[in-house]
Amino acid sequence: MKAILLLDLLLPEKKVRQLRYAWCIQDMSADIEKTVLEKLHISGKFALQIDESTDISGHAQLLANVRFVDGDTIRENFLFCKELPGRTTGEEIFRVVSEYIEQGGLKWQDCVSVCTDGAAAMLGRTKGFVNRVKEQNPKVIATHCFLHREALVAKTLPADLAPVMEDVVRMINFVKTRPVKSRMFTSLCEEMGQEHKVLLLHTEVRWLSRGKVLSRVYELREELKVLLTNEKHDDANLLSNDEWCARLAYLADTFKHLNDLNTRMQGRNENLLTSTDKIQGFRSKVLLWEQHVESANLEMFPNTQKWQSVNRAALCETIGKHLQSLEQKLSCYFPSLSTDCLDWVRNPYSSTAVGRDITFQEQEEITELRQDRGLKLRFSDVPLDSFWLTAAKEFPILGNKAISALLPFSTTYLCELGFSSMTTLKTKKRARLRAVEEDLRVCLSSIPARISALCSTKQGQISH
Repeated sequence: MKAILLLDLLLPEKKVRQLRYAWCIQDMSADIEKTVLEKLHISGKFALQIDESTDISGHAQLLANVRFVDGDTIRENFLFCKELPGRTTGEEIFRVVSEYIEQGGLKWQDCVSVCTDGAAAMLGRTKGFVNRVKEQNPKVIATHCFLHREALVAKTLPADLAPVMEDVVRMINFVKTRPVKSRMFTSLCEEMGQEHKVLLLHTEVRWLSRGKVLSRVYELREELKVLLTNEKHDDANLLSNDEWCARLAYLADTFKHLNDLNTRMQGRNENLLTSTDKIQGFRSKVLLWEQHVESANLEMFPNTQKWQSVNRAALCETIGKHLQSLEQKLSCYFPSLSTDCLDWVRNPYSSTAVGRDITFQEQEEITELRQDRGLKLRFSDVPLDSFWLTAAKEFPILGNKAISALLPFSTTYLCELGFSSMTTLKTKKRARLRAVEEDLRVCLSSIPARISALCSTKQGQISH
């Protein structure tokens, strides 16, 4: 109390207010962290999602999220954000994570899964972070983020289509890097009654960048052609070429499908079962598209189908080669991707759901579970995780196995969300702000701070 009054006398009002806000955030963050660790101790098992990125001041920040059982649901929450003082090696990442786990009273033996990106520091065979974790717990499941793998699948283009993407990027740069040209293009779009009035810059590291950029260029191709023609730019001839425009339309259609897949795998509560189903469904669609393209049916690509004036056979041949390449990349980055053996987790009441990996005791429990009318009625009314958490009380062997299958993360979406929040918190004017963990925890945590309990420990300022 005396310290606060002394600050009021010595510091400007604005500075005092900032310090009070900082203290409030620190207290709330500490309370949230304490609650999360308490819940992790009660849960026993947990899954980690870890990723590393560089902030605006050049410091490497390691961000982690955790998924655990909380009462009758599976909860995911922000865990920590630590600065990596040296190199971002697998050993350094493991050291930082291990120190936090030990300080929190947790054990690597309780960690069922680790989800990371595909960086060498994470998945390296000798000194990677995951390899070090497996030395502590050989049973841990290591998952390469589905979103990163899907982005790698979409990255490679065949020789017939790669130049089209390069041409698009060159046209965009010609307009976007010149303010005068950007204003002229906006005026053109307004005059021609277009909904969108600006082009989008292509960013290689953004998951959805290619699809959005290609769709916008295809939508505004007429306006872009007018501008480039007036500026006597060589690329104006490309926009007058039907063959080139047809390939642009195909790329816009294809990457829209890929963006839809990526978007469906983003979000909270995504697990290995749901993400695998979406990837397998997309792979099946690609095989179906190949069959229809062979018969010159382009119904699945609405923009491409409109170009009737081009050489249909040559266009279908180009599309067929790309679809084959796409299917091969899916097989490469998602090898042996099958969760058929876990169909009993999705629906324990299906007659064909029991796999070969079910033990005799588990078969006994699933037989009894199917006769439990109360659980059967509950199955259709509650989320899958809540159902199995309830079932585990009566059928612990089967229930715990199902929960272990639902706990692992399939993507690093929450880490990417955290890095986006970090970009908002740590701007150029706040580049000296090194520790952002408290701010991120209060911002991102799904568990609120216990405000009443915090206020009860503080003394009110009666003088105010």
